[in-house]
Amino acid sequence: MYKYLKEQIKRIPNYVLILTGIILLGIFLRTYHFHDWLRFNADQSRDAGVVSDFVEGKSGLPLLGPKAGGTEFKLGGAFYYLQITSAKIFGDAPDKMAYPDLLASILAIPLLFLFLKRAFNENIALVLTGVLSVSIFAIKYARFAWNPNSAPFYCLLFLYALLVLGENKTVRKFWVALAGGVALGVGVQLHTLLLIIMPITAVIFFVWVSRKNPLIWKQAAIVFLLAAFLNTGQIVSEFQTNGANVKAFFGGASTKTAKGSSLLNNLADDVACQLQADVFIISGLGNDDQCGAGLLKSIYNKTHGIFNKAFFVFGTFLSLVFSFGGVWLWLQSLRKTTEPKKKLFLQLAGIYALVGFILLIPLAKEISLRFYLALIFVPFVLLSLWLEALLQWGEKYSKYAMTLVGIIVVIILGTNILAVKTSFADHANKKQISTSTETEIMLGEAEFLANYVVQHAQPGSTVFLQGKQTYLFKYLKSIEYFTSKHSVQLKAFSKKTEPSPSDLIFSISNAKNKGKLTKSFAEIYVAQDIKSHGRFTIEELIKK
Repeated sequence: MYKYLKEQIKRIPNYVLILTGIILLGIFLRTYHFHDWLRFNADQSRDAGVVSDFVEGKSGLPLLGPKAGGTEFKLGGAFYYLQITSAKIFGDAPDKMAYPDLLASILAIPLLFLFLKRAFNENIALVLTGVLSVSIFAIKYARFAWNPNSAPFYCLLFLYALLVLGENKTVRKFWVALAGGVALGVGVQLHTLLLIIMPITAVIFFVWVSRKNPLIWKQAAIVFLLAAFLNTGQIVSEFQTNGANVKAFFGGASTKTAKGSSLLNNLADDVACQLQADVFIISGLGNDDQCGAGLLKSIYNKTHGIFNKAFFVFGTFLSLVFSFGGVWLWLQSLRKTTEPKKKLFLQLAGIYALVGFILLIPLAKEISLRFYLALIFVPFVLLSLWLEALLQWGEKYSKYAMTLVGIIVVIILGTNILAVKTSFADHANKKQISTSTETEIMLGEAEFLANYVVQHAQPGSTVFLQGKQTYLFKYLKSIEYFTSKHSVQLKAFSKKTEPSPSDLIFSISNAKNKGKLTKSFAEIYVAQDIKSHGRFTIEELIKK
């Protein structure tokens, strides 16, 4: 038996074994302490509440999904449907509802390999897949439930399906068209940017390919019809509300674009954000949230010392070279390549990336790096082009090219792994709430605080939570999600609050300040039964 297995393993191509190892590493980094370290902010508790209400039979199936940030427009309900399916299978719990986003992030790893392999050699595709596996950007958005988080998978599936459909080779294009329809139908419900980019890209691509292959419209019809079917909830909602959500979409679009400054300033911010996203997605270096020309200027002004300023300028210069040089290589490769598959790849990816870049110009003052979940493949294509160019240059001029490529890859993998290690260490060892992390609460923390309240309160009672205003604003709904399941109503304590003598009052604070109340509060209340967990301390208060 052992010899048989050994022989079978020998028959497996090396790249399959390497790819399997890369996928397993990606799974580990995305699932390590998944429950306790799952981000569970107000958005997540809101969505979990919608799903729980349906699963428990308290409400009907939602026709629409979450609101797009800062507007009244609601996306399609696919995000909720995926969460509901997961909750039905694995259980009605926030971490189980996050499984679809986790699974999508894992599946994006081999899908990126298949995607890049259509234009680049096997080794380059493997290296870039390895980068995605350890990318702190990809890992961060795999470890909590949020409607944009699955965008990388559906974006890659959409592009991959279109590439296969665009070939003249005979394949089972019906099933490929179904995959493309699913990717389009679900993708447009995950983020407003995808709602625009994906249909525009599909139309341009099918028109372009139909010049040589008119029969492609048969597959295009399947893609669009299936996508429309998967958006039935939105269509029904529009009929029921006389187009209220469509009106909200255009109202939100006009509001968002009205906030922008001049076209030139918006273009500068758009370019700066793309540069920052390209670098951070690939290497984990730089700011992990905000972006823009103003941010770069602010960081430079706050950087002290000639050496530090020079290092920042040098890093910015390298990012310019990487992104603009990559675009130049993209255009050069598109012009010179004689491989039909590669040309089609560069054309389709270029159309998608260009449409996305143009759409972000009027929104430049609103965007952050999370918008680039919808464009996550762009820096991977740029890096592939750079590695390909360096290897080709080495064949002609230098035997050290392979060494240079190896150094670049090791640095990129190293910076990502270091960023992941730092992030995990923060979750494991953090004993106080820092300014940079006080906007987030982990599932394990929310459950601890809620369990403490429930253990001290009676079902049907109202309790009050006291603490720093930032904590109450950011954490109250997350804790309330659990207390409400035990019929305990949680309210924020304020100066206007008049609790009755029977109402319980709890205080949450930084674990470092265990048992320490503000001066005004300490004059009236005293803490008892204090407990701490990770970054938080919670205590029941009684009047003196």
